[in-house]
Amino acid sequence: LAAESATGIVVGMNVPDTHIPLIKSMNVDFVKRCQGDIRVKASLSDEDFVRIHEEDRGDVTVQVHVEDESGNEPIKAEMIWAWVNKNRARQKKDN
Repeated sequence: LAAESATGIVVGMNVPDTHIPLIKSMNVDFVKRCQGDIRVKASLSDEDFVRIHEEDRGDVTVQVHVEDESGNEPIKAEMIWAWVNKNRARQKKDN
């Protein structure tokens, strides 16, 4: 849940207000047991940032790093987020 939330925030904060972010898929591998609290970091590349602002629809793979209190990375995760224009989404809903 933390990995999905972190990537969703990163994508959602960068998608223009005229568009809707949608989770497309997620791949999560539980490598080892977590030790204590976890910290999650997600980011977009400069190229992905430009694509999100220039393309009317598309998808982006967001790498996410999950670290526990001991400094280990017990979870490997990758989320694919898509974005579509709100007007396009409304048109499909009305049809």
